[in-house]
Amino acid sequence: MEIPTLNTISPSLNDPTLAGIEKSLHGNAAANGNDKEKIAESCKQFEAVLWRQLLDKALQPMLNSPEHNADKTGTYNYFLTNTISESVSGAPTGLSSLLQAQLLKNPTSTSL
Repeated sequence: MEIPTLNTISPSLNDPTLAGIEKSLHGNAAANGNDKEKIAESCKQFEAVLWRQLLDKALQPMLNSPEHNADKTGTYNYFLTNTISESVSGAPTGLSSLLQAQLLKNPTSTSL
């Protein structure tokens, strides 16, 4: 039994009909192919994940409190923490800019 390779089965992302898929999967920076933009976008997303985790724990008493008419099902809790984390991440003095600077730094020697 011969199994065809994956490349012959899956369509190429160079296909014009699939041009928007790479942008939606990897963001605009990946579609442009610029390494600095890819690193910047990855750092921003990493910072947003950290903010989401911090905000989820920090806002839990308020979001689950019966005194504040909190949403009992938690439907809107994710939207709130996600919106705050996305807006806070990527600040010029934030963690993402520090990570980006470290990742873009060219080491003078690689010996340990």
